[in-house]
Amino acid sequence: MKLLIKKEWKLTVTPVPLLFLLLSALVLVPSYPYYVTFFYNALGIFLMLQAARENRDVYYMALLPVTKRDVVRARFSTVVTLQLLQITACIPFMLLRRGYAQINNPVGIEANLAFLGFGFVLMGLFNLTFLPMHYKNGYDLGKPFVVSSVVLFLAIVLLETLDHVVPYMKTVCESYAPADLVRQLPVLLGGVAVYALVTYLAFRTSAARFEQVDL
Repeated sequence: MKLLIKKEWKLTVTPVPLLFLLLSALVLVPSYPYYVTFFYNALGIFLMLQAARENRDVYYMALLPVTKRDVVRARFSTVVTLQLLQITACIPFMLLRRGYAQINNPVGIEANLAFLGFGFVLMGLFNLTFLPMHYKNGYDLGKPFVVSSVVLFLAIVLLETLDHVVPYMKTVCESYAPADLVRQLPVLLGGVAVYALVTYLAFRTSAARFEQVDL
């Protein structure tokens, strides 16, 4: 398994998803839908897998003495790592954004702990929609990405709408105050839990589907 993960980072991961991590700097823009940051993460993963497909990655993996489930597990490990790197990349920019917190973001949520919690949910939704569709045959990427993109944007619109109408989100989730950041911890922890659960379900579904594929 370690060798498969090493192969992923040497042969599959392209500079694109890594460069897209820098788009976490979008949280410095005072008026911007910060959740779009996580869409760019999804786009980077899509472009990475597209490059892998064109390089016949699936067929190369099929020649190796490994199971299909291990192939899927290694790919999920790469995707999850890139997503966790996105969260990590957001943190320094969030700290900079807090320095001028008096300039409110009229578009939606502020760059705080609640933002990260809901970001985990968005990335989990991407994993649950995109990867199981892709692993129906290990080749299709266009339709899965379109479907997952629609799901992501609908979720973003819903979250930004709730941010304007739900009292807890309008007050607590819009704040940088230390006391409110503590009150945002359930959102962050809940987002992590949702992400872990749906990503695990996505892996189970993807592995089961890929095991049925005749390569």
